[in-house]
Amino acid sequence: MLRTCLLVVTALIVAGCDGQPAASGGTRPTVTAPVGRSGAGAIPWLTGLRMVTPSIGWALAGRADGSGLSHPVRTTDAGAHWNAIALPPDLLSPNLVATDFHDADHAWIAVALGAESTASREAAVVVSTRDGGAHWSVTPRFDVDGMAMHIQFIDPTHGWVFAGPSAGGAIGSQDTTLYRTVDAGQHWQVSKPSSEVRGSTAIVGRLPEACPMGGPVGPPTFTSGSTGWLGGFCDHPFFYVTHDGGLSWVAQNLPGFPGPTSGGTSPSYAFDSFQAITATDFAVYGHRGFTTGGNALQEAAIYVTHDAGASWTAYRLPYAELAAEFVDPIHGWMIGAGSGGDIERRSLYSTPDGGRSWRLVDGPAGYYAHDLNFVDTTTGFLAVPATPDSAPELLRTTDGGATWGGVPAIIN
Repeated sequence: MLRTCLLVVTALIVAGCDGQPAASGGTRPTVTAPVGRSGAGAIPWLTGLRMVTPSIGWALAGRADGSGLSHPVRTTDAGAHWNAIALPPDLLSPNLVATDFHDADHAWIAVALGAESTASREAAVVVSTRDGGAHWSVTPRFDVDGMAMHIQFIDPTHGWVFAGPSAGGAIGSQDTTLYRTVDAGQHWQVSKPSSEVRGSTAIVGRLPEACPMGGPVGPPTFTSGSTGWLGGFCDHPFFYVTHDGGLSWVAQNLPGFPGPTSGGTSPSYAFDSFQAITATDFAVYGHRGFTTGGNALQEAAIYVTHDAGASWTAYRLPYAELAAEFVDPIHGWMIGAGSGGDIERRSLYSTPDGGRSWRLVDGPAGYYAHDLNFVDTTTGFLAVPATPDSAPELLRTTDGGATWGGVPAIIN
């Protein structure tokens, strides 16, 4: 159950994740476990990191091993201290399932009410703040088929909650569903693939059908109240656009995948790591190749638009992309896999020209994780998860990623 306050816990950075050497110039203090606990998994740590300025940011604090419930926290001193944020006390067994930490003042959190939910259907609310977490508003309760997993608000009134299949066995538990609001969560419009509508008149929108030779449809990313994109894993490029807020979708016309294939027939494709940079600037990463589950698809490209999707340009990437971040239409970073899509050998690359060219900044190093977060052209943060042999870490760079230093984060 979410508490309104937390004990003071100090989690300091440890050296060397995954046996990799530290970047030159980085400092790694020794970890201090909380009193009465031991092991990396017991240390409260940060997930869903979202720094919005060099000093202000949000995250969820929870056990490093992923067990238990998480708590929203906020920093105003570049991650050195994190203060617990109290949510409304009348939420019943709240499970914070998705976050949209929008800017220094605004945040939205999708909350599943555990006491009223089942394995097939969640009772949910969205809580939001306009003053950095000092006060929160709560929407009316609504039911979510399956499991809520993504939330995005483009402004205080227009937002979406995306739900995917859950472990339940009831009708609807295996559906893919998009919930859209245009009145700050007072009411929700529901969209599903046509095959999952089952004659319901309450479902007003239609999502693309999942790829028969791939995986489920992924969560969308919107650049305005009307325009957004989604993708998926498939045996052909699977990338769709909406211009009516998610009620209908059509395949997005894109240039062909740049560069020759590395060999073999019938490769798989994936489109992910959507970058909503401005209302008109958007980037998405495409992947092509073969995988056993232990490696990334070997070939990667970035597709960029500067006119809200009217035209696109594709650039081949030097390595498979694992995570990415743009701070403006020109400057971006990505974590790239090693040769052959080796996800255990990760390096950091940057682009000074909107994805046309990339240079190695640092690596390979084990501390490159998926919570890559740059706030300007020099300042970035990494929330590194725990491993069986090491505690989690919060790292910061002030030179565009060339060197990283540990931030001794105190979670209050």
